[in-house]
Amino acid sequence: MEKENSKIKEETVKIETCYLCNHEFNINKKDSSHYHYGKYPICDSCSESYAFFKS
Repeated sequence: MEKENSKIKEETVKIETCYLCNHEFNINKKDSSHYHYGKYPICDSCSESYAFFKS
């Protein structure tokens, strides 16, 4: 039971707005979303569409 609670705490939700499409998304989700150049939030959809690499 304690392990489940610690996993939930680790997976915090951080809502960002995509720099390209203005879509709100969870940047901490395990997908292709990331901060481009460490500064610009890019959603999963745009990251796959424009083939951005995490930098």
